[in-house]
Amino acid sequence: MKKTIIIIIFSVVSTFLFSQTQPINKPEKGYRFQHRIKGPEYKKSKVLELMVDEYGNYLVATFRGEKASFNYLIVYNLYTWEEKYKIKLNDNRCELYNSTFDESGEYFYVNYDIYRNKFKKINLKSGELEEVDCQQTPKGCSKIEPQIYKVDAYTVGDNYYIYRDEKFLNYLKVLVKKEMYIPKDESEGENMRKGIKNALFLDPKKGGVIQITPAEIRELKAGNEITVNAVPIFYDETAIDENGNVKPYEIAEGELFKIRFTQTEIEKLEKKISFVYEHFVIKLDLDAFEEEKNQKQ
Repeated sequence: MKKTIIIIIFSVVSTFLFSQTQPINKPEKGYRFQHRIKGPEYKKSKVLELMVDEYGNYLVATFRGEKASFNYLIVYNLYTWEEKYKIKLNDNRCELYNSTFDESGEYFYVNYDIYRNKFKKINLKSGELEEVDCQQTPKGCSKIEPQIYKVDAYTVGDNYYIYRDEKFLNYLKVLVKKEMYIPKDESEGENMRKGIKNALFLDPKKGGVIQITPAEIRELKAGNEITVNAVPIFYDETAIDENGNVKPYEIAEGELFKIRFTQTEIEKLEKKISFVYEHFVIKLDLDAFEEEKNQKQ
């Protein structure tokens, strides 16, 4: 009987410890407030854990449910911060630190057991949900190592810092590097409604987020220069020498600023991997990608 009680106490204590969150270590300087994301609206709503997609496309956050027996999982598009997918999971926990997207960005595999490889596969387009064996996930059946939940994270290049609001626990705040900060203006809502790409997230003089469509990638590969939000971009297929080294690229004094893509950057875009180019974040336009894919079906 004593042994049983000890096991139960150990299990409860362990679960409690691993349910705790790491302290938030906001950058002391160099960042400005850019955006706020509001979670579900109910009394007990609280951000439990968050993660940034390793490919640089999505932000995932879990929220406490109205009851302890379930929680909410929400996927947001990075940089536009729009909600892409939301689901109420009938599980009392989700371990985002052991969860992952597939390389295509079409599926999210969420681990919902603190000690075992138990996964649910979420189709981010259709919303279909199914339990899968760990062997079917991108990470395979690796050893489970419980971790303390994180409620803050940086995006690629540390350009954006995302964290749970200290006062309103169901809110996420987004900070951006000062040199990339773009003040919001009255045209913000109108630009968003009109679908003007990157209207809020790019200033050619300061940097920002540049989204490249599949059609623009084809233009680049065909040897044509493109311009995205007043920033010229070209592809140099000779930029990498026979030894695999990137040849230096410098803009001569008085010449117009241009972004040069090598084969490496093109391959990253085609694989939906975001990357940093000087003070810009470059990523594939996922909406344009999905729209083109649907038209081909």
